[in-house]
Amino acid sequence: MISMPEFYCPIRPAESPYAASAEQDALDWLEKFQIFETPAQGNYFARSRFPLFPSKALPDAADAVRLSLPGKEVVWLQSFDDVHSDERPGGALPPHDYITLLSKLTRIIEDPAADVLPGNRWADALRDLRLAVAENASPVQVDRWIHATTEYFAGLLWEAVNRAENRVPTLNDYVAMWLKQSGVYPCIVFTDIACGYEVSAADWSGPKVRQLREIVSAIIGWDNDLTSYDKEVHRSAEHGFPLVQNLVSVLQSEFACDADEAVALTGSMRDRAMARFLRLRDEVSAYGNDTVTRYVHGLGQWVRAYLDYSGASPRYMDPDNPDDAAVTNRSLTGWTIVNTRKPERSDLPSIPCIDSWWA
Repeated sequence: MISMPEFYCPIRPAESPYAASAEQDALDWLEKFQIFETPAQGNYFARSRFPLFPSKALPDAADAVRLSLPGKEVVWLQSFDDVHSDERPGGALPPHDYITLLSKLTRIIEDPAADVLPGNRWADALRDLRLAVAENASPVQVDRWIHATTEYFAGLLWEAVNRAENRVPTLNDYVAMWLKQSGVYPCIVFTDIACGYEVSAADWSGPKVRQLREIVSAIIGWDNDLTSYDKEVHRSAEHGFPLVQNLVSVLQSEFACDADEAVALTGSMRDRAMARFLRLRDEVSAYGNDTVTRYVHGLGQWVRAYLDYSGASPRYMDPDNPDDAAVTNRSLTGWTIVNTRKPERSDLPSIPCIDSWWA
């Protein structure tokens, strides 16, 4: 068990009044499409409370239906990642098979009428989600969702190649890969969709707003690496699942340090990213319009939401929480979240792939 660092996040916790309804809708959807391999695994997914993440990120969601969309998104992402990548002995499918699968899934989100992957439950669920997004979003927002999902698939392929070659990536490569593979982009694309407004094309594509999305993806991805590390170590030892694709492990390899030092370094890295986000968010807010100001503050809520959600989920709080045993009695105590940042370490690594905001 690693000693978890404090998380610097001076953003207030929140939760949508539609949280319970949206969570039940997402869990009914999980059961409808049976996107799990065994009933025990389905129960594990339900107990993990995936929809709580967007419910805490989108307190001003327009209604329960719109809030249920990112709830289903997180359910699909976590289920697909576990079944097809993270929780398979040795890692993902062979790269050739994975390329074929992800290419066909991409075709489904481009055109849900496309007749590919018949009988595949994950394909059927993704098609259903694609249609639901189209019913509640503008064509521009649908296209943004398709792009975000395609980026996630690209990250999965990069990770699959690493695992197939038994390679621990360099820090720079890992950070670049994890921006996409973490699955944050397909979630935060709902920041305006779920709340019933739309960020203009000019604001969405602006370099500073793009950087804010990137920083949020980095922070949540690194926070997930910290909160998942014990689970990954435990389940790797128990079932032969892979471990190497985690920032803590990458830092251990890159700097020949032990897990405790890698955890401390990860904590300091995410705190620097948090400070960069807050500074840039406030800069954009000072000169932007009301819509983009609402949007960039909404992006920040996802960071706090992940910390609050993961601290209430046995998936992260209890490494023993397997899909083939009863829930343990370990208390869900959450993480320590602070409003004041510690002095920055002088030895934080350079990361060229994110120099535009990291340096």
